[in-house]
Amino acid sequence: MALNRYVITSRVTVPTGTAATVVAGEPGTGAPAGPGNAATTGGPLFPITYIPGQVIELDPAGALYTQIGAGNLRAYVQGTDDRGGAAVSN
Repeated sequence: MALNRYVITSRVTVPTGTAATVVAGEPGTGAPAGPGNAATTGGPLFPITYIPGQVIELDPAGALYTQIGAGNLRAYVQGTDDRGGAAVSN
């Protein structure tokens, strides 16, 4: 998995996914038998809204990248997007 940093360009709501019980030994779970939790297979447990300008890290081959949509993301630019304007004064 390769994580890339992106900036959200428009308001996006990712809908609730389908909860499924984790099966021990299932690839990617890394959990021993009997953890007693649930994982999402199609999205988050609750709807999530991303707002313009929000910085997130995603795997471009992952499901969340697909759900947000490439048209709602742009590449993070080091030196531009990490400039903090909150403390700037004259």
